[in-house]
Amino acid sequence: MKKILFIAYGGGHINIIDLIAQQLLKEKDIEFKILALTTAYNKVVDKYPQGIVKKISDYINIFQDNIKKIQKYGLELLEENYNVNSGISKDDTIMYLGCSMNDLVNQYGQKEAGKLYISKKRQAFLPVETMKKILEYENIDIVISTTSPRFEQASFIAGNELGIQTLEILDLFGELYPLPEAKHIICMNDNIENSLKEEGLKDRKFYYLGQPAIEKTVNNILNLDSSKIKQQLNLQKDITILYATQQPNIYNEDFSYHSFAGYDVINNNIFNIFDTLNDKFSINILLRIHPNEDINNYKEWLDKYPFVKYINDNLNIEESISVCDVLLNQASTVSLEAIASNKKVFTFKYYLDKAFPLPAVMKKPFIFSDGFKKLEENLCKYLNNPVEKSEIENFLPKNSVKNIIKLIKEL
Repeated sequence: MKKILFIAYGGGHINIIDLIAQQLLKEKDIEFKILALTTAYNKVVDKYPQGIVKKISDYINIFQDNIKKIQKYGLELLEENYNVNSGISKDDTIMYLGCSMNDLVNQYGQKEAGKLYISKKRQAFLPVETMKKILEYENIDIVISTTSPRFEQASFIAGNELGIQTLEILDLFGELYPLPEAKHIICMNDNIENSLKEEGLKDRKFYYLGQPAIEKTVNNILNLDSSKIKQQLNLQKDITILYATQQPNIYNEDFSYHSFAGYDVINNNIFNIFDTLNDKFSINILLRIHPNEDINNYKEWLDKYPFVKYINDNLNIEESISVCDVLLNQASTVSLEAIASNKKVFTFKYYLDKAFPLPAVMKKPFIFSDGFKKLEENLCKYLNNPVEKSEIENFLPKNSVKNIIKLIKEL
């Protein structure tokens, strides 16, 4: 019987893996385990028969030769990395950090590893040797994961070095940090393949099969009754704009994190645009902040511009997209979900950027603005002559889970 190891962190990563693994439970000739990292474990452990979902500390027995060093490193890094409200156990955090630091020390030596950790923190981790031991212990035939640094990236490198099949499911587009390591890559269209080939990935096999979590979200959005949601929020004006925020970060040319831009300059510009639009047009303006953000970072502007309605407490993300006609978003998954749900999507770059984090949304059918002045012009132009719907490219192939499972069997 062939055996798969899925690896995933929390958030959108485990959601993708969970949709595929749930269907694989019905397959009699395939066995699988899920290494659920950080917050992913509690999200899925109760969905599967006992023993399928594992956390890193479940493998403590295969690291007995180095367990004292691993636990020492883990305890040293625990205080600055442990969040008591995360739902992750201290034992698992110690094992996660300890294995990662142990691999870093083995690769670079104690002194250099310490410098790397000080400068990069957890981004310095790439526990390839740890993942090799787990893959060999589980006797794995194929490694499947998503796009993320540290353990997910390390799992592909380890699998490639061991001669195991590696399959990576991209969560978004081809402008990624880190670049995919797997030999087989699932993406949404040929534009993504071409982008990755331009970045040097010419020896991989690409498959246009969609993205399960986004496809599920889009299907949910399209099945909602938006008119009822509008009534619930008392939205009486002609057009509804949804501003879906994200932390105002600045990125390096390789799309890695550079620095924090701060809220003042971003919010001053965006809310000034909203003030102009509110004076000129019959529109509703909604604000939905990213789950990792704090509403207090927006309170000053919400108090100043009371016509902007904060909706996180009233609607989930699917309801929020369903009720809008226009989405405003810098560059995130929400842009893709909205464009696939036939919404007008305006993306923008602020002048502080070193590199735009998602170049794919700078092209049609997204309406991209380089700076706040251009954003205001583009929004006014559209609102002066709004179009109900427009034909979009096939960004999101359908039946992604079914087709991914078919590929897994072939591999």
